[in-house]
Amino acid sequence: MRNLSAMFLGLILAAPLTAGAQSFSQLPGAINYDAAAAPVSGPAPVAGAAEDRSAQKSVDFLVRPAAEHEPGARLFNIRDSVGKAAPGASKPKIPYFELAKAEAAAQGVDLSLVLAIIQKESSFDPKARSKVGARGLMQLMPATAKWMGLKNTKQITVPAVNIKYGVKYLKYLWDEFADMPPGDLSAADISKRTSQMAIAAYNAGGGNVRKYDGIPPFRETLDYVTKVTQYFTAFEEALAEISIP
Repeated sequence: MRNLSAMFLGLILAAPLTAGAQSFSQLPGAINYDAAAAPVSGPAPVAGAAEDRSAQKSVDFLVRPAAEHEPGARLFNIRDSVGKAAPGASKPKIPYFELAKAEAAAQGVDLSLVLAIIQKESSFDPKARSKVGARGLMQLMPATAKWMGLKNTKQITVPAVNIKYGVKYLKYLWDEFADMPPGDLSAADISKRTSQMAIAAYNAGGGNVRKYDGIPPFRETLDYVTKVTQYFTAFEEALAEISIP
């Protein structure tokens, strides 16, 4: 009987500690960086992705800060060029446009969306990098690229490689959260709640979007979704003036 009483006392003392640990992880604004312990749900990995989900788990709850640039890096901003060129003057060319166009077409993702992500992620600087390890035009984490199927992550800063796997990851998130195909989107499509969730997931990870069942209440992510939406509109306007076969 003495042993049984001790066991019940131990359970009573342990209960508040367990509840406290669980409630702390659910506090508004809390970012769970313990990816190994974080639950991962959603559809199975895309075809050709690594079978081991450990790489995906490492970024599923990671909010990526803005990229940093080397001094003197050449940056591009679509909002500085749309509607501001003098009549008859040639408009600034969008960097890496052909690569983005080809990959967007190959994977069935709206070109303006791809360009908007690149604009927000790196300002079209292929050498951009963030403190958490994201690299290149679409600020891919090596773990993400590996999970998407890239065997040699040393190639992650090569523009063609970075765009290919960045678009692949974007499409995966779009298929998971949005309620429409990612090709040929309109401004109204981009503004839908589920579309904004997919965009947020590119910045904050699918785990955080599932956790909050919407855009996570992180300042970085809220700003990210706003900027990508604005850039999408700007690229739509710019591409309307370009004949794309």
